Amino acid sequence: MNLLDTSRKLGALRAVELTCFRRLGERAPGLVPASCARWAASASLAHAWRASLLESLLPVSTGLPGLEELTVLPENHLGDELARALPERDDGSCSAGTAPGSRDSPPDNGLQLVADVTGGLYPLLLAEYALRLELCTQAADGAVVRTIGRAVADLEVVRAEGSALCSRAG
Repeated sequence: MNLLDTSRKLGALRAVELTCFRRLGERAPGLVPASCARWAASASLAHAWRASLLESLLPVSTGLPGLEELTVLPENHLGDELARALPERDDGSCSAGTAPGSRDSPPDNGLQLVADVTGGLYPLLLAEYALRLELCTQAADGAVVRTIGRAVADLEVVRAEGSALCSRAG
């Protein structure tokens, strides 16, 4: 795989992480029970951290696409699952003058959201990270291997915390 192809794949992963950061962060205040709100807020921050890790791998050079051009959501099974598990907020779903996730909006089912994210989205995201690792060689891509390894380890911890939350409730 060449530099441009690798950059596009890493940029797509960064786009997923940034979207999860935003959408989980938006939903966190309105989730019940409170343990799910705490998990979503924490998971949101973890997504931001992983996005910053991936950003550090993207090339910055004349003649190559810029950060915004590379940070594009994938049009594949991962993108589809992201849209299912964490759909874009429909601002019209709340009563007039009520912001989504505000105290005046109806609460969201936190356990369902955590289950959808940890049971559907995260396994696909982990598989995409694993695929990136399979295509790397330690000698040529050492920084990519280390960075993706950190991202995978962090995502696995966040997933385990969410799964434990669901199993305690169930």
